[in-house]
Amino acid sequence: MASAPLAPLLSKSRFQHGLQCLKRLYLECYRRDLADPIDPARQAIFDMGTAVGEVARGRFPHGVLIEETYREHDKAVRTTEDLLHHDAIPALYEAAFTFRGIRARVDILNQNGAGEYDLVEVKSTARVKPEHITDAAIQVFAAEGSGISINNVYLMHLNREYVYAGGNHDMEQLFTLQDITGAARDFVAENVSEDLAGMWAVLQLDDVPEIATGRHCSRPYRCSFYGHCHQDAPVDHKPLFVSPDLAPALHEINFPAAFLDFETFNPAIPVFEGTSPYQAIPFQWSLHVLDESGMLGHEGFLNDDALDPREKFAASLLNAVPAQGSIVAYSGFETARMQELAKMFPQYEDGLLSLCERTIDLLKIIRANYYHPEFHGSYSLKAVLPALAPGMGYSELEVAEGISASSSYARMIAEGTPEPEKQEIRQALLTYCQRDTEAMVHIYRTLVEIVVG
Repeated sequence: MASAPLAPLLSKSRFQHGLQCLKRLYLECYRRDLADPIDPARQAIFDMGTAVGEVARGRFPHGVLIEETYREHDKAVRTTEDLLHHDAIPALYEAAFTFRGIRARVDILNQNGAGEYDLVEVKSTARVKPEHITDAAIQVFAAEGSGISINNVYLMHLNREYVYAGGNHDMEQLFTLQDITGAARDFVAENVSEDLAGMWAVLQLDDVPEIATGRHCSRPYRCSFYGHCHQDAPVDHKPLFVSPDLAPALHEINFPAAFLDFETFNPAIPVFEGTSPYQAIPFQWSLHVLDESGMLGHEGFLNDDALDPREKFAASLLNAVPAQGSIVAYSGFETARMQELAKMFPQYEDGLLSLCERTIDLLKIIRANYYHPEFHGSYSLKAVLPALAPGMGYSELEVAEGISASSSYARMIAEGTPEPEKQEIRQALLTYCQRDTEAMVHIYRTLVEIVVG
């Protein structure tokens, strides 16, 4: 490989990547072509963070947005410098700074008088995490190095205790401001210079540094180069295991067996009265019913409008599930949602709690009694299905996992989404949720065949 060029400038994101793994930093700067594709689930998380950041500006109103993109950083720095001289502007959003090779954009820079500013880092999480401190710290380093006097440093995150009352959100209740000034300044004083020196040194190497894979590959975030670094890693497969308790566990499932799956969306910013940030809102269910003769039927529900779907969800579910027999779910997720609905709608409480009492967790049965090497160490439905039902999977689906289902639903009910696109999303959601319950049926049948011999 040719010698590395002069070390590139580091954004606050690249600084975070360097703290996680110096190999990741090197690849981010010089070999982005090796990065994993951004799947719909990760993109949905990125989009949610962006949306929360935009809403959060309302906590410090009447500010001015530095509109230049991240590709126009130098111009953004000049705009920031100009606006900082206007005392009438109470806050800047996305203020830009460059100092000693570090480029930083600050979510909110709030004037607090006497020529000083508070630096506010916005996160879409519901609590402060260690990586948030280092993120804010490198911004303090760049801003103060550029001549800005920073008084306080805050981490602003969503308040899970906030309950939306309708109308405009109460911004002071929706967001929590946590003072992290001491922690951020301590990190700047004790770590930043040494960490940056290590990063600059690595970026002067002629080739990718040799760093073994490990826990750092997914903490605090899954690395963009996870696939590249793990492509030749050996896989430690457990041997096939079948417990003698598998047969009696499966016999606990009584007919007609109703295989049930829910889809939910968890808006960071609540959209329905009486809900809180990230509260799970069920909007879809799929039900495959298997009778003792082997006959299989299917019903499904998907809410179509932008209104709160929970009451229609609960009522339609109670009408569809057979009065007798077991309900089979994969994990305790469905039971938890039914218990929440029972508290919310007293008229359905008895019926929903009765469903909970009849629900059997297929995941628990498999985890305790069966393992196949092709699970690759995971008991997720998407790992178990190909091993027990070869040829059946999710790869061909438009919506292939829960986070994508959630973001797709939000797009489907959005006012500005064109009708043809809404119909496409609707069909993709119906297909995906149905695949989950169909998958459980196939897994159950295969396990029964195994124990019968």
